[in-house]
Amino acid sequence: MASKKNAKARATAHETEQARLRSMTEAADYFHDTHPFHEPGSRADLNYRFTGRLNLIARRYRTRLNERLKSIGQTQARWDALFWISTSGDGVTQSELAERMGIEGPTLVRMLNKLEQEGLVERQATPHDRRAKTILMKPAAEEALASIAKVIAPFRAEILEDIDSDEMRACLSVFERVMARLERE
Repeated sequence: MASKKNAKARATAHETEQARLRSMTEAADYFHDTHPFHEPGSRADLNYRFTGRLNLIARRYRTRLNERLKSIGQTQARWDALFWISTSGDGVTQSELAERMGIEGPTLVRMLNKLEQEGLVERQATPHDRRAKTILMKPAAEEALASIAKVIAPFRAEILEDIDSDEMRACLSVFERVMARLERE
């Protein structure tokens, strides 16, 4: 009988802990404190914390932005697709686009099917490879990008409102150097 009570008490304690999921920042700090992979205060520790925060910021930004974009039937992923298609000049193949976006081909195909149904993009046969399709933007895509920009601009302003312009320039400088290293092949 006592073991059943202990098991029930453990289950209740577990449920209580699960009911309060830590914020992303709390979780990152907790993990950092309970998994000391690097000497506290070392450059390796600073690198770990910097890249960890960068990753968490990107994920949380995307989630919050998707909440806002939902009001106009858009998503960050659709914006990404239209961005890469619009910057590709003469079009981009599905495989190139999937690689740029960091998503699997089948996921991209579903998205492109919807974008094509909505008249935002078109697929054309690629002259040098009959199996590949080149994705091109249609004029309606510019309107979709403008609608997305109208939602994104106030969201960005809200998130960045109390950050000094000089601090932003310093961050951009760091980001540009990190991106340059990541893009080396």
